[in-house]
Amino acid sequence: MDTAFSLGYLKPFPRLRFGAAGDRAFGTPGAGGSFGFADPETGVGFAYAMNRAGFHLWDDPRELALREALYRTVLGERSQRPDQ
Repeated sequence: MDTAFSLGYLKPFPRLRFGAAGDRAFGTPGAGGSFGFADPETGVGFAYAMNRAGFHLWDDPRELALREALYRTVLGERSQRPDQ
């Protein structure tokens, strides 16, 4: 599976899109669907930790819905979904 890392952090790549369009964001997914990252372009720090573990390595539907709302609705940035 293709991935992209820099200085130990995951970077956006075609199957996992996160952060603004410039792809300067960096972070890491966690067990059960948690995800945290920083986006220098927008000045956003994002973290999601759930109280019930899921089965997704990344793009857990619960986390993705919050990230999509933040970036599309609040910040007016690109979609966080890889298929859009």
